[in-house]
Amino acid sequence: MMNELSDPAKGLYDVMISQPRGTIFNQDEITNATGKQSSDNRLLLQELINKNLVKVVKHENSIKFQAVDVSEASKKSTMSRDEQLVYSYIEASGREGIWIKTIKARTNLHQHIVVKCLKNLETQRYVKVVKSVKFPTRKIYMLYNLQPSIEVTGGPWFTDGELDDEFISHLLTVIWRYVGQRTFPDGFNNFNDVDFMTGKGETLYTKSVNNYASSYEILEFINGANISKVDLSPLDIESLCDVLYYDNRLCKVGLNSYKVTLQSVLDLMGEDKIGVKLEDETAMAAGKDSAENGNKVSRNECNTIVETSFNIFQSKNFITPSLNDKEAVFFDEWML
Repeated sequence: MMNELSDPAKGLYDVMISQPRGTIFNQDEITNATGKQSSDNRLLLQELINKNLVKVVKHENSIKFQAVDVSEASKKSTMSRDEQLVYSYIEASGREGIWIKTIKARTNLHQHIVVKCLKNLETQRYVKVVKSVKFPTRKIYMLYNLQPSIEVTGGPWFTDGELDDEFISHLLTVIWRYVGQRTFPDGFNNFNDVDFMTGKGETLYTKSVNNYASSYEILEFINGANISKVDLSPLDIESLCDVLYYDNRLCKVGLNSYKVTLQSVLDLMGEDKIGVKLEDETAMAAGKDSAENGNKVSRNECNTIVETSFNIFQSKNFITPSLNDKEAVFFDEWML
């Protein structure tokens, strides 16, 4: 193809193709590059356009020119005029793709011709059909070597145009458990031997320990464990953490960092582990002692004594009430 060009046309093409991909030139820039008059440059441009080595681009209400790679030009040289026309509109649509009815309207070709052109282009793997989340019933075409945009595919949470609930649920569980291992010294086993009536056996990190996980650390863990087959970004991880945050399973620590809420851990353990399993005589003694302190005691189906009127100061003996307070509310994070 290049052998069929004149030397001046080759020189102009070399200048244009040497610039970064996607660079466009106006008439003045081409004149400066060749040092020839505008009339001569028009002949050179037309020669390159005829060989599909340069394409005309409309930019800011003016006509400009862009160099085309030789392999791309060779591809277009095998197409018919109608196929080139259809292909040009698909190419211009980029990663958004274009609807078949839009192609027909813009090319002003008969429906039968448009379908035939698209079939030939698909067969040669020049274009492909993609499913759109916004328009699931439409046939959207784009170049074969392009990845559809998030607006088309819906991002990593969609598979074949359908919301992948199972994948999302799995990732939410993985993230929550990973952050849980970072939050407590022994992860989710941290409270197995804790007496929730007295607080005995509870182990917590000191304030100097950064017992939280950032979105980047979570992403690094997921990638390292090969949990996801699709590429995820920190923003994707943050969106999942937001779901867990609004479900009260995570709390935010600073910017894009998270800890597991104690309540979510207790919910996971269930009442049978939060209560205190006792023999009948011990249970009665506990009930009597609790009644003297003004608390109500009930027995659940697992033969477990559970305080229905819980007092933080009686449970945590290292907390001293002030001003004769009998109860206080503690949050997982400071609310400023």
